[in-house]
Amino acid sequence: MSIILNQVAVWIDSPVEWDIYDLRNVVLTILQNELSAIGYLKGLAYDVEIRRVLNPLLGVDCVFGIEMPCIAERNKAIVLDNAISTIRKKLTEPLGVYLHLCLTDLKSAMKEPNDTSFFCYRAIESLRQHCVAKFSLNPKNKDAHWEKFREIAKCDRTAIMMIKASADAPRHGDVAAMTADERVKLLTTTWDIVDAYLATA
Repeated sequence: MSIILNQVAVWIDSPVEWDIYDLRNVVLTILQNELSAIGYLKGLAYDVEIRRVLNPLLGVDCVFGIEMPCIAERNKAIVLDNAISTIRKKLTEPLGVYLHLCLTDLKSAMKEPNDTSFFCYRAIESLRQHCVAKFSLNPKNKDAHWEKFREIAKCDRTAIMMIKASADAPRHGDVAAMTADERVKLLTTTWDIVDAYLATA
């Protein structure tokens, strides 16, 4: 690894040919761990962004964009001007703070592969809180919260429990592995639930 003017270069020597997105995520984790330690010691809040992977021998030269491929493909037909106008109206309502929390966590779910499940579940929890406030539900009756939320989001308990089960380890400070396919399922299921809730709430 070398760092020149805040640009980090990492060389990986591996007998295995990696999927470039998996490789990016592994290198991102290694770098974030190192910079978190430095940040802790020096009080510096570093961010890492991996922009490119090169392998001249294999003919690989990929510049990473900002898109999450499974969500970008899923949402490619969305007309942004119309959709953003609708969302802005909801965000500026008195309970819009819960929607802001949800959308911020969804952004983090895309950017943080190790914590995708944590952010997906917390995004849904923010929508549940929105539901509680909007419908003046008893704050102590979580079963009623979830029942009303599922009714509005038109989802079954299984979908939410899948996201929760995936999030349990990172929510409690533990480590959990996730395959690329599991991450795609987690993200797309979360987006389905959020879309359905926002369309009705």
